[in-house]
Amino acid sequence: MKAHVIHQTLPVPFGQLYGALKKRIVEHGFLLLHEIDTQAIVAKHGVRIPPLTQLLFFEPKYIAQIMANDPLAINDIPLKLVLHQLDETTTQLSFKNPVGSLQDYGLDPAMADELLERVQGMLAF
Repeated sequence: MKAHVIHQTLPVPFGQLYGALKKRIVEHGFLLLHEIDTQAIVAKHGVRIPPLTQLLFFEPKYIAQIMANDPLAINDIPLKLVLHQLDETTTQLSFKNPVGSLQDYGLDPAMADELLERVQGMLAF
């Protein structure tokens, strides 16, 4: 498993968690930029997988700092939540830890810490 990926298994049905997270992203001041329904995409190619959705989000206020310090850090944003149904009542939730993924860009570590804290606050169930 990748060292910078944080994951948890939740006793929450996929659809319920999906709806709650979309709402929480916005409530916590982030912009929900895009949703990727991986299950639907691969189904078009004959591949069957359990529900798997990616929610891409970010906070615009961090872009100026990133662009001023190292524009290559854009490669590690937006942030992404991955929801994967394990069974009818259990969902795995994962995301890339911004502290780990942004550490090599010369950015203020406090920004990555703040991002991690905000994401973890959003995910407190």
